[in-house]
Amino acid sequence: MEVSALIPKMVIFVVLMVIGYLCAKTNFAGREFTRDASKMVINVFMTATIINSVLVTDTRLSGGELAVVMLALCISIVVGWILAAISCRVLKLGERAPLFELLVAVVNNMFIALPVVEELFGSEAVFYCSLSCIPFNVILYTYGVYRLKGSGGKSSVRIKDIFSVPLIATFLALIIFMTHPPIPGTLRELSSTLAAATMPLSMIVIGSSLGSVGLLDAFKNRKLYIMCFIRLLICPLLVWLLTGLVTQDIVLRVTSTIIAASPSAVIVSVLTIQYDRDAVYTSEGILLSTVFSMLTIPLVVYMIM
Repeated sequence: MEVSALIPKMVIFVVLMVIGYLCAKTNFAGREFTRDASKMVINVFMTATIINSVLVTDTRLSGGELAVVMLALCISIVVGWILAAISCRVLKLGERAPLFELLVAVVNNMFIALPVVEELFGSEAVFYCSLSCIPFNVILYTYGVYRLKGSGGKSSVRIKDIFSVPLIATFLALIIFMTHPPIPGTLRELSSTLAAATMPLSMIVIGSSLGSVGLLDAFKNRKLYIMCFIRLLICPLLVWLLTGLVTQDIVLRVTSTIIAASPSAVIVSVLTIQYDRDAVYTSEGILLSTVFSMLTIPLVVYMIM
């Protein structure tokens, strides 16, 4: 796919998010809709997309090649956490430091990166993107939760949180990918049909989830601009350079870079609510990074391809 063809796709993403945002603002879609729809997208449609990615791909990987894939994807996730930790200490953010750190580090790899790489490269990139769930979940629900809990944390890390449905689907897809079992045609068609709904529903849910945030308020915090700069430009460019040291596979490198170029994930706001932190601040950061990412993702792709 040509890079120029990504622009119309990003426009569609923006329109769908605006639809979701307006639905939330006009009470067509309340918090209950956003909560329930996000669960459905993650647990049903994204699961189908992950499974479908290995049913339609012809990619074959040896054990060594798979190790290289996982290394590149770990780089795409870990770089954000390293830059987040450094920036928090440089900026001296006080009580908001853990929130800023998660806004920089926690990428929207499933709602944003997955549909983007699918448009660029198809099922092979979707499979790669789904594998990023492994380092993503492990770091978020261990170190990430530890940072949010601080000295006043009320609960411990739960193993069941790490093993989310998309992560389980990723392991299942990996088994299918390695063993190539016979899959009935009806199941293949079902997974393909469900997968087709992932992108539009994801964008609408993101838009509706940001409906409770004051749009103008999100643009008033100057340090959130720094967060967006690190999250959306520094992270992906550094990932592009580092993945070049371990592989020259253009699909893998671009997929890893787009994961790193994705905006802050909505799960950050969910976790800040759970641990009694400033959810308004994180919601503003998510909204700002999501808006800017519609411009920076095509820019990053243009720079590296």
